[in-house]
Amino acid sequence: MAWKFTSAAVVALAVGAAGMAQAADDTATVNGLTFYGTVDVGVTYDTHGAPSSSVGNVGSYYLIQKASNKDTFNFAQSGMGQSKLGIKGADDLGDGWTGLFKLEAAINPAGGNLTDAAKSLTNNNGVAQNQQSAGVDSSAVGQAFARAAYVGVSNDKYGTFTAGRQTTLNADAISTYDPIYNSYAFSLIGFSGTAAGSGSTEDTRWDNSVKYLYNYGPFRVGGQYQFGGTVTRNDIGYSADVGFDFAGLSVDGVYTHKKDEISESSLSAAQVLTASAAGFDITKTLAATISDNDSYTIAARYNWDKFKFFGGFEYIKSANPSSPIFQGAVNIGGYQIYAPNNTAFNKNRDQDIAWVGARYAATAKLEIDAAYYYLHQNSYATGANAGCDDTRASNCSGDEHVFSLVADYHFSKKFDTYAGVMYSEALNGLASGFYHNNNFAPTVGVRYTF
Repeated sequence: MAWKFTSAAVVALAVGAAGMAQAADDTATVNGLTFYGTVDVGVTYDTHGAPSSSVGNVGSYYLIQKASNKDTFNFAQSGMGQSKLGIKGADDLGDGWTGLFKLEAAINPAGGNLTDAAKSLTNNNGVAQNQQSAGVDSSAVGQAFARAAYVGVSNDKYGTFTAGRQTTLNADAISTYDPIYNSYAFSLIGFSGTAAGSGSTEDTRWDNSVKYLYNYGPFRVGGQYQFGGTVTRNDIGYSADVGFDFAGLSVDGVYTHKKDEISESSLSAAQVLTASAAGFDITKTLAATISDNDSYTIAARYNWDKFKFFGGFEYIKSANPSSPIFQGAVNIGGYQIYAPNNTAFNKNRDQDIAWVGARYAATAKLEIDAAYYYLHQNSYATGANAGCDDTRASNCSGDEHVFSLVADYHFSKKFDTYAGVMYSEALNGLASGFYHNNNFAPTVGVRYTF
């Protein structure tokens, strides 16, 4: 009988791997297999927020959102980093070759679920904006191994080749060069996923993809290709990375092209009525905006004594899709799309994302991180709103500013606690329809990593 990978399957995998680790004198690796994970929980206060979610990857609206409407005190999860369970392996094949694999699940410790961002959105289907809970889009939508599921080979001389579901080269770069670890509670580019996904957070990971990484001395290159046909769309993607390390300096440049990127959102009350009448299951149906995207990223890090300095810039162009999505198309996680918007970008949307920051090792156990993030979009409105730069519409030009500061104290190699704050402010088109345009969000948490 076939085994359906569900939450129970992931738990069974975890228990089995944990037993294996215990049998090996309480180490995490035996016979080339490593079991690992992170559990991250805490509390957060938002001056302008919404009730928390126990199903999505983002438990609270740390970053100002359209539905942020009141001060909230929430149980928070995965604030500093995504909680996860995984198993990976490496086996010596001889002649310098190594076989490898990785399976990694995203978990939500607030509810004990596999992370399902799409469900956090369907929970708001038809709900009045001021009554909505925290819900954002993501690449983790209830899959057993939402974060990774790939196999490959590696050789010190010829590089590493992997195939399956895996992060994109752009997501790898964003994670490496974000001064606050791509965190949900303290990073604009961690919370939104727009930068890592080259325009859509769902595309921080590509299904059906092959990836090649090669190092030669201080230089490195990478290439990735996604085969079209993921679920029900022509979502071909390709990407290239070039980077180097020299005297404490690391730099990477990444180009990505992706067809049929999807950004999902909750259904309005009117859409719930018409979708229900058309036979859609409202608990598995969402609205979506479709685009073909190109992104260019350049990022750097410099190590100096106890400091690490970070900086990066990404340009993202979004255009109408060359292969429009049809109504009823099935997206990742088995969610259907109702009323897909294939014409949101009759004029291309241009987004500029920039960041700078520093990481300071104050002691052997205490680290302090600070960062500033900036997002700008052009006015891509047409007709009467062409060239607009106010809040009348979301496609008017706009800006977002984010400032963050966090301290992370490691009691041991595996257990740490953190405390910090993120301030976010949205202006003009990026604040269209918002109740408030800013949020001050202090968060404290604890994390166990193994």
